[in-house]
Amino acid sequence: MKVTSIHISDTIDSQRIDVAYFNNTIGKKDYVTLSKYVTIKGGKRIPKGRTFSSEQTDYLYLRLSEITDFERIDFEGFKHIDEELFDVLKRYEIHNNQIVFSIAGTIGKVFVLKDIPKGKRVILTENCAMIQPKDGSILPDYISILLNSNVVQKQIGQNRVQTTIPKIGLDRIAKLKVPKVPPIDVQQRIVEIYSKAQQTRLDKFKEAKELLDGIDNYLLKMLGIDKKRNTNYKKQPIFRGISLLLGGRLDPQQFHPERMEVVDKIKKGNWCRLKDVRNDVKTISNKISSGEIYIGMENIDSCTGDYVESKEKEIVSSAARFKKGDILLPKLRPYLNKVHRAQFDGFCSTEFHVFEAHDIDPDYLTIVLRSSLILAQTKHLMTGNTLPRLQTTDVEELVIPNPDVSQQVEIVKYIHGIKDKAKQLQKEGDALLEETKQEIEKMIIG
Repeated sequence: MKVTSIHISDTIDSQRIDVAYFNNTIGKKDYVTLSKYVTIKGGKRIPKGRTFSSEQTDYLYLRLSEITDFERIDFEGFKHIDEELFDVLKRYEIHNNQIVFSIAGTIGKVFVLKDIPKGKRVILTENCAMIQPKDGSILPDYISILLNSNVVQKQIGQNRVQTTIPKIGLDRIAKLKVPKVPPIDVQQRIVEIYSKAQQTRLDKFKEAKELLDGIDNYLLKMLGIDKKRNTNYKKQPIFRGISLLLGGRLDPQQFHPERMEVVDKIKKGNWCRLKDVRNDVKTISNKISSGEIYIGMENIDSCTGDYVESKEKEIVSSAARFKKGDILLPKLRPYLNKVHRAQFDGFCSTEFHVFEAHDIDPDYLTIVLRSSLILAQTKHLMTGNTLPRLQTTDVEELVIPNPDVSQQVEIVKYIHGIKDKAKQLQKEGDALLEETKQEIEKMIIG
């Protein structure tokens, strides 16, 4: 039988007595508590009765749900708050070169905040902690690399509290055991190695994005639709015949010139309405069976429309059932391009329209629903400020180009080939970065 000896001072310091917790650090004489090197502070939730700004401001609110790539933060996706609310929350402002550590839901996601847009100020969500080195002898990027190492991530996992939403307390973060920080020149060398691999990954992702961005141009070309648009819309009354209004929309957004221009271009060829090629199949369930897969908005990649697995299982009160082959079309914020064709049976957020395609190639329909042709139609139809959404009646009336089946198949084959190339580039970038992380971890731990 294997015997593990743990010093009483270690149990007092960590407030843990289980052997599994110490297996990662036992015998490591150069391990110290994280609090020796950094200060840790929590974020803050939006006060009850307050909400985000419907207009763009100089004040942003950082939530993990708005971040799609933690290696490169896109601030344009952040929610805005007004100046008055910022003044209430300004104690929780986070700055460039401070470290973000997720403490609820997906625990232990760590990155250094950089390149905050000029003139913008950022408040941190209560689901994250902000970490800052105590002095200039410790690099934030090095601490981030250290916290992302396997040996520390295992400790983070062991320290989480399993409630409805998994959490880890700031006190437990402070007591994480980390290898002793080396001299600053060694830190700089390690950060440079990581940064080089990170840049290579970003270059590959950029190349993949350029391929994916070209899909829309290819689709329009194959459908014979001129991508040039008239942007000189004049502010003048919109006249429509009474026959178009009977039984339909009366608001001018329905007949916005930008929307009507795209609709008119589609109608020059073969076309149909979405309601003519879909069958609604959504059924609501209040209970998800163990082992079932749940898809939320965050599980759909905006660039590819593919499913992205969550590290943490989300707890939901109700969900929509879908089956393999069904199409999931979001009701909320359609401009995020979260359209997905299911590759398996499962459950999804009730904020998806769920349907099966008929009399049209389902992969082709999915591609069209992710295109600028649909974005232009939905842009002026969304209602609500904080969470813009599409009404079911508007979804049903979306105009879909519907060429013959052979052309649909040709389009699908080409675009799937492009997506495969893009995925390979992304896979290569991720593999290189992971290999570099493993090499660095050997340098840190020895």
